[in-house]
Amino acid sequence: MDRLKRLEKKICSQAEVISVQTAILSTLLLPAIFVHAQDLSQFDELNSYDNHAVTSQAGDNLNAIITQQGIFNRAAISQVGFSTQIDVNQIGDSNRITAFQSGAEIEASILQHGFNNFVVSSQQGSFLNLDIEQQGSDNLATILQMGSESAITINQNGAGHRVSVIQYGQGQSARVTQGLSPN
Repeated sequence: MDRLKRLEKKICSQAEVISVQTAILSTLLLPAIFVHAQDLSQFDELNSYDNHAVTSQAGDNLNAIITQQGIFNRAAISQVGFSTQIDVNQIGDSNRITAFQSGAEIEASILQHGFNNFVVSSQQGSFLNLDIEQQGSDNLATILQMGSESAITINQNGAGHRVSVIQYGQGQSARVTQGLSPN
């Protein structure tokens, strides 16, 4: 049991490091959003209050779509490279996403439906795919994906789930389901 608690602390500290690195990169790259006219960022706030979304993009053919419905949702997205796509959908209150993508042909789709869900992701390489669904409350997902031609799928249903996926290499695949799938 002590080993499990040490591992959980180590995973949480890794998530904090990734979050800090992503925040630093987002801050450094923020001016790039105004330089590259080929990139697209779209924000959509529906029936919402005090939601915040920030994107920074440097490269070609980058696409970030952020939809926030609810209150106090936060999204910080940083993209560097070529042909990178992220689609964020936050429905509920106090959901948070920090995502960093660097490379070519990287895709991410993140759905947070509920309250106080948190995602920290870093994708670096080429032909990477990340699909996350958090439905419920107080769920945490931290992802570090480096390499090529790899995929991660995470489904968190319910409350209080924690997952950390670290994926290196080529042709890797990971699928995590926590809680019962909603019908």
